[in-house]
Amino acid sequence: MYHESMVDVLFERGTGNDGTRIGLVDTDGESLTYSELVSKATSIAGFLAEKLGVEAGDKVAFAPINKVESIATIYACWLAGASVAIIDPLSHSEDLLLQLDIAKPKMLFTHEESAERHCKIAEKAGIHCVVVEQVYGEANDKGWWEGYWKPRAWEPAIIYFYAGIAGRTMEVIHTHSTITASATITATHFGFSERDKVLVTPPVSHALGLQIATLASHVAAALPILYTKRGKLDPEKLVQDVKAMKPTIIFGAPQLYQALLSAGLEKLDNLRFAVSAGAPLPIEVRREWEKRVGTPLLQLYGMTEAAPVSATLPQDNPLGSIGRPMPGVEVVLASLEDPSRRAREGVGELLVRGPMVMKGYGDAEETRKVFVRDWLRTGDIIEIRNGHLYFRGVRKRMLKYKGYPIFPRDLEAILEKHPAVEKAEVYGEPAGELGQVPVAKVWLKSGAK
Repeated sequence: MYHESMVDVLFERGTGNDGTRIGLVDTDGESLTYSELVSKATSIAGFLAEKLGVEAGDKVAFAPINKVESIATIYACWLAGASVAIIDPLSHSEDLLLQLDIAKPKMLFTHEESAERHCKIAEKAGIHCVVVEQVYGEANDKGWWEGYWKPRAWEPAIIYFYAGIAGRTMEVIHTHSTITASATITATHFGFSERDKVLVTPPVSHALGLQIATLASHVAAALPILYTKRGKLDPEKLVQDVKAMKPTIIFGAPQLYQALLSAGLEKLDNLRFAVSAGAPLPIEVRREWEKRVGTPLLQLYGMTEAAPVSATLPQDNPLGSIGRPMPGVEVVLASLEDPSRRAREGVGELLVRGPMVMKGYGDAEETRKVFVRDWLRTGDIIEIRNGHLYFRGVRKRMLKYKGYPIFPRDLEAILEKHPAVEKAEVYGEPAGELGQVPVAKVWLKSGAK
């Protein structure tokens, strides 16, 4: 049985027996107990409603980083009745402008370190820009706000802009029900408990960092540790940080585990297991990790439209597998020629359904295309053997670089805006462990140089 929303989970944690437990911490040293998180979120919600005019049914955009303030602000937006369009803070100017144009939010929230660039783009889009740290400080003295909104299961909660299945950037709409189910499924499958310290290295601007790692921790009254990375990753510092934080669970992309191993990470006494997601996990990385660190390195599979779908477990972790379907998740294989028909062999396009599947895209026609009845087409070619899923390829038009999705059509659209360009074609070239590097071909207009 799932809670109706993560707000219900938060209040259950903050006003019950877990209130004095630390419920959120980041590597900048900020922390809140569950009780303090409830108080802070309601206080900020009151500020948003009374000072900034946020109302129930509004949509706001937010470019969060892995900081305590980010999670408190997301909860606050929900308590004010707003949905949150999540924007990657690393988005280039053209991408950010595109996302703001698609979302048409009431305002954009950003952090101090990105404010100059983000607010300039927001101004260009005609959108009010708000710095989170200023709101966080000004809301300090407001105290508990009694006028908070109680989100309903079917209302939009989070909107992402990583539509890998569709092959171009568009809104991926998740309701309060779908993100709460996503978090609950994850916590249940991996057996999270209040004793766990979950190191969240993926950005909270992605489903993996936000709902799979952070919100799942809150479902289980565990402690999410937000890894606040600035600039290029320093593997040696990362090793020191991991040893100091003593996590029991780690979430990260394959590149994280490669970096930790290259920097000499050895056995971690507190660690129960680590989870790799965002890209296929090289078998040699898993073998080396389990040999040197001494704990299972698991593979989780999902996509922005439906996360999680499957994952391995310490006691059920065959090499090369992306796991079995998670609790409450159903999968079937569709024919590669006709997705409305079942595959005759053990390989086909994976279709999934379950309570964690998105409500749909912002584009109704694209939503219609991606569903076969109530089954979501993943665009991934999967083999099922003995109940385990094995990744075999993709049908969707998307590249992965360092675990990040890149949509060729978005890059082509930017190139084709140039007055001299008639047509552009973007494709991926193999780049080893990094994934694929986008490469562009352009056809110039007649007479252009």
